[in-house]
Amino acid sequence: MLEKFKEYVDSFEKEDAIKYKYNHSLRVMDLSIDIAKSLKLNEEDLKLVKLIGLLHDIGRFKQWNIYKSFSDSSIDHGDLGVEILFEEKEIEKYDLDKKYYQIVKDAIKYHNKYEIGSVTNSLFCKIIRDADKLDIIKEFDKSLFRGINENYIHPEVKESFYNHQQVKKIKDSTNLDKLIIKLALIYDLNFDYSFRYLKENKIIAEIQKQSNIKELDSYFKEIKKYMEDKIC
Repeated sequence: MLEKFKEYVDSFEKEDAIKYKYNHSLRVMDLSIDIAKSLKLNEEDLKLVKLIGLLHDIGRFKQWNIYKSFSDSSIDHGDLGVEILFEEKEIEKYDLDKKYYQIVKDAIKYHNKYEIGSVTNSLFCKIIRDADKLDIIKEFDKSLFRGINENYIHPEVKESFYNHQQVKKIKDSTNLDKLIIKLALIYDLNFDYSFRYLKENKIIAEIQKQSNIKELDSYFKEIKKYMEDKIC
């Protein structure tokens, strides 16, 4: 499994962006397995979760190769991943029973969407969405903390945040907006393991320490309370 994925990644030039997404894929794979184990899934499901975690961002490599950007305004990387796996038949390299194809297709297609709607195999979608968000939050882009010389937060960002909703990206967002949008990913987490992971690794506390931005104090307070309420 890992060898096949590395072969695919190695077909692209070894730029830092490609290396970053490769390592992200490995971390998300491991987090997906940990979440699945916390849910006591069987060995067959664990194997499927591992594959989904590994392949969830397979669209990113072609996206970067073509557009030199990871913005989904260029192309939706979840949809592109499905195209690569199932139209270009990359999935056939992974010795996966075809009865699981729809589960993999749904999980990868919806891992980056604002919501998953009424997907039949929502458990696998939720696992990969949690794992992906946990790594994104843990690998918080510290560069957002530098050079912040504005204290403006768009009203729609603030409103969504305090309504405990993911914040949709907005045009002309400030760096403070971007920080809050990242923090609000927590509102879409699904599993007790995910909240415990953030708390036990002191990830939110570390982000707050690194940011040292007074305007965000109330946002961090809200996130911490939300997390405590979610932990069983």
